[in-house]
Amino acid sequence: MATFEEQLDSLLERAKSIVPPNKLKTAAEKQPADKWMNDVEIFYNNYLKDHTLGRRINTILFHRSTGAFEELVSCLESIREDDAFVNEKNGVSTVNIPKYRAKDVPEYDVFISHASKDKADLVEELYQSLNKLGVVIFYDKESLEWGDHWKDRILNGTKKAEFAIIVISENFFDREWTERELSEFLNRQNRNGQKLILPILHNITVSQLQEKYPSVADLQAIDSSKYNCDQIALLFARQLIKRLKSD
Repeated sequence: MATFEEQLDSLLERAKSIVPPNKLKTAAEKQPADKWMNDVEIFYNNYLKDHTLGRRINTILFHRSTGAFEELVSCLESIREDDAFVNEKNGVSTVNIPKYRAKDVPEYDVFISHASKDKADLVEELYQSLNKLGVVIFYDKESLEWGDHWKDRILNGTKKAEFAIIVISENFFDREWTERELSEFLNRQNRNGQKLILPILHNITVSQLQEKYPSVADLQAIDSSKYNCDQIALLFARQLIKRLKSD
């Protein structure tokens, strides 16, 4: 069955090929317009009674005066532009988030935390693989703009991401900002009790991870030598879908 929107579009499209009755002379010539208005009345009874223009449409259909055709077209065009009503009739629900909670809504699907030296041989390709899937990513190379206060932007990104992919390598160790990012994500994960950190071991062993970041070593990690970037992107997509379903 056609959706509300499809039925509305069909009525408007048909109207383009119909000559208004007030421009015709014989009853036979007026039949297409009469049939169209009958279909509009059915559409009105099924969907439009609760619209702001519903009462007006009902009056036009009842009287069917000389200019009824043009008036109905005008009303339907206005309804077509009423996105909230169209979405409601199509079964698309919207959630109104209180202003005080807006700051908690994720802006990014994932934050990629990494050392700059790992960009060339892994992170750049991983970003491209995730991007191809439509994932919304905080990636410093793409997310930071000219003139940004980069420290503030990065810290905001750590708060606004649903997940964090942490590319942990020897280059990651003992770097001020990689460790600051990791600390932010660990604190968030411990505070919320929800999976957040997705570690990738890049050219290091589990033992090295255990020695350097024992709290992260308890998390299931993947090894970059065993998966290509497209495979890692798909693994992430599964995690994101699970989260969306649970919400």
